Amino acid sequence: MLQRCSHSTRSDWPRYGGRGIAVSERWRRFEDFLADMGTCPPGLSLDRIDNDGNYEPGNCRWATFEQHTRNRRPNGGELHWNARLTVPDVIAIRKLAANGITHRALGSMFGVSHSNIGDIVRRQEWRRLLVKSASGPRVACEHEEREI
Repeated sequence: MLQRCSHSTRSDWPRYGGRGIAVSERWRRFEDFLADMGTCPPGLSLDRIDNDGNYEPGNCRWATFEQHTRNRRPNGGELHWNARLTVPDVIAIRKLAANGITHRALGSMFGVSHSNIGDIVRRQEWRRLLVKSASGPRVACEHEEREI
């Protein structure tokens, strides 16, 4: 939990820390995490109730494999010719590239080629992305924005 949210060198970091998932300050001490969650019951593992939320009291539970499966974020997004990436993945790729992470490193993190990363960063792929606004979800395109 701590490593996947804190260490950008981990292969699973883009799906956690790379998209803004954090661990509450209190849970950075194992004793506090244990006091809040208790020991893990047999056959269960830690699950975030809101997959876009942080690891924190009130958003975590011990869950079965079946509960995890039903609670996963959809691997939707647009079909890229070489890989299926989610909108949060593409947003993370663009942010990380803007912060100086190389296309090769991003390709390794997300399991796509560095040339695909370049296409995504240059907006030659994934032109339409779901964005949140105060008035509700919108689709942002290169030249237009419309409510969905």
